[in-house]
Amino acid sequence: MPGPDSHDQVATSYLERVSRIRGECLTAFEEPADRTILEVKFAELNRSLNKYRGLMKYENNDSGFRAFCEAATIALEREVGSLQGKLIESLHSLESRWHPNGFAVFHIDDDHALGNLRLHIWPDGPRVARSDDAPIHTHVWHLCSRILAGNYRETIYAESGEDSMGGKEYHSASIDYLLDKDAFRASSKRVLSPKITTLDSAGSFHLVPADVPHETHIDDGSFVATMLIASNPVTEKAVMYSPKEIRSSTYDRPVLTSDEKWSLLSRLEREMKFNQGESNC
Repeated sequence: MPGPDSHDQVATSYLERVSRIRGECLTAFEEPADRTILEVKFAELNRSLNKYRGLMKYENNDSGFRAFCEAATIALEREVGSLQGKLIESLHSLESRWHPNGFAVFHIDDDHALGNLRLHIWPDGPRVARSDDAPIHTHVWHLCSRILAGNYRETIYAESGEDSMGGKEYHSASIDYLLDKDAFRASSKRVLSPKITTLDSAGSFHLVPADVPHETHIDDGSFVATMLIASNPVTEKAVMYSPKEIRSSTYDRPVLTSDEKWSLLSRLEREMKFNQGESNC
């Protein structure tokens, strides 16, 4: 796990971004400008400041991860309760995109006090995935998710030496998340060893610290949904791992159609009502 230097580099990146946007705002004040453009710049400035404040609160270490998870589990219970029975009404209008690994992402609140509040749905039907997706990956943030429907299975890995028992060699690529979250930059081969596989069902929480390699296993034909909070980034780069060669490339995430959103949210509402009824029995 990266030490303070990595954390300081991320903090510096955010402060540099804040400084740049602030300068653009001041320039807009001095020159004739569309008010809408100015408002967009100020919104971007506020988001960057909020990210920086969040970064200072939850660092990339065990205590920072625990503190984030304690706050996030409470917040998620509240958020799930507030959306119960009105998912379509609340979320259908949001722009939603297919994640490269084949699940739908609804960005509920990218300016949440703890980071980013999202809804992830794996359909039991067709999924849109990146052709060169890498199933094993790390995150630049801490992750706390609550399972809303289905069974969520995941394997946690650790990087190890070439002679490690049970280790396997993978191609890798890095993603500079603050620069372009969809751009792969091919890197060296690395050896990973599986450490533990977990299985969580509806009502459970699933937690993953930043920088930890993991792989999610959602079977085809299974409907799974999670609501999650990703902390603000606590490190600069994520790493992707694949048994196949990873080439440097970028990717444009496809937008879900209105019908796709309606279908997924309707199904999730039915699943949540069923689970609620089961828990009351």
